[in-house]
Amino acid sequence: MQIKKRIYAAFLVVLLTASSLLIFICINLLSNSYNNPFVPIPRDSKWVIRIDAESFVKTEIYHTLFTEKDDAFIQQVRDLVERSTNENLKKKSLFINFQEDIVLYGLERNHKNFLVTAVQTFDGPAFSRNILDYCKVSQTGGAKDHCGIYIHQIKGEKASESELKAVLNDILSAPLKELHKAAPEKNELIAVSWNNHTRENGFSATDLSIQYQDNEINLEGKLAYTKKLPSGLKFGLAPKGVYIYSRMEMGSLPDTLFQFFPKNLPHFTEIQGYAVDLNGTALEDSRDSLPNFFGYLPVPVMNLIVRTKNNCNVEDLWKAFPASVRRENLRLNFGNISFQLKQLSPDTYFIGVNPDAVISYSGNDVFFIKGRFEKASQIYGSSFLTSIIENMAPVKAFNNFLKSMRFVRIDIKPGKGDQYIVSGKIQFRNKKQPLHELSKMILGLGAFEL
Repeated sequence: MQIKKRIYAAFLVVLLTASSLLIFICINLLSNSYNNPFVPIPRDSKWVIRIDAESFVKTEIYHTLFTEKDDAFIQQVRDLVERSTNENLKKKSLFINFQEDIVLYGLERNHKNFLVTAVQTFDGPAFSRNILDYCKVSQTGGAKDHCGIYIHQIKGEKASESELKAVLNDILSAPLKELHKAAPEKNELIAVSWNNHTRENGFSATDLSIQYQDNEINLEGKLAYTKKLPSGLKFGLAPKGVYIYSRMEMGSLPDTLFQFFPKNLPHFTEIQGYAVDLNGTALEDSRDSLPNFFGYLPVPVMNLIVRTKNNCNVEDLWKAFPASVRRENLRLNFGNISFQLKQLSPDTYFIGVNPDAVISYSGNDVFFIKGRFEKASQIYGSSFLTSIIENMAPVKAFNNFLKSMRFVRIDIKPGKGDQYIVSGKIQFRNKKQPLHELSKMILGLGAFEL
């Protein structure tokens, strides 16, 4: 009996080893495609993203089967494939070549924005005949040579069928553009190219390469910024969350972050530089005319320093808030969260939860983001409401992705002339694989639930 058990155990070891080797060989049977994709791209495209889908899939399969052994994720993928298969049984094949890159780009026509997806196909005529079976309202597609095109309107008044056809014809008549791949050793996952044809804000072009390693994602690239930079800020912050510093003119600060601030004030429309430390969002009781989110006022838990082009009085900003939140000594009270306003210099002021976080600063940085992003995504307030929000599938997937990160640092530094160098590193926690965490987030966000 002992001999039989040993023989059986040895057989299992050999079988498992052979199976693992077979799977690994199958994953790597076909070498990576190093062909540069040729895609019809109109000259006025706003941005272009090239994704090395084959490299992503092969690396992710390896991590899922051998490193993570993530049964829950495998089940999610299986459910998605089964649903997709059941829905598409009557639809004919598009003959997509998944060994080639996927390219996305953006177009604007008549104040309508369109997302264009380009894939390589083995049979262009068949793709053109069958793609309409996969299209819904405001979607269309076709093929040029071996490049399949899928168009989806994402913004603006609903486009008519004739408008969609005109956009498709415009794309198919555009010249084929060769998108150059990075050297294989760089492990490039995504390449981003962005063009600002108006150049109103000083940015004219950006090229960014996103690469992956064992426990980190790296960014490298360059951008063109034609406006003259102002001098560095004289004040900074002692950060606890996500710290953002910028001397580049980016228009008004993001509306999603500062939407509850009064509008049309030079304090937020004539910005020459800022530093902000983000530590989440508090849901307070709604107040007067301030924004309402399911009966709550979203208040960023932050410290913020702003320098304006001209002198500004922080007291004017304080007076612009409703009387119900104003308190003496330039304070604003929203409930559990209180802001202190403070004039730091004639053209610089502070608004935030902790004025003691302000420090003197003599650096000459142009732009950076650093910190732990999971802190910036925290929600404070009613335990019932925050529990509902945090357990919503997309929010939970996004927060889990942020929690898998250990630290983020992105810098923009001067290069030659109007060129600036972009570099960055996203470090993940031990035993967290970047591509696997990214896959779980994309699946959790419902990106494939079309």
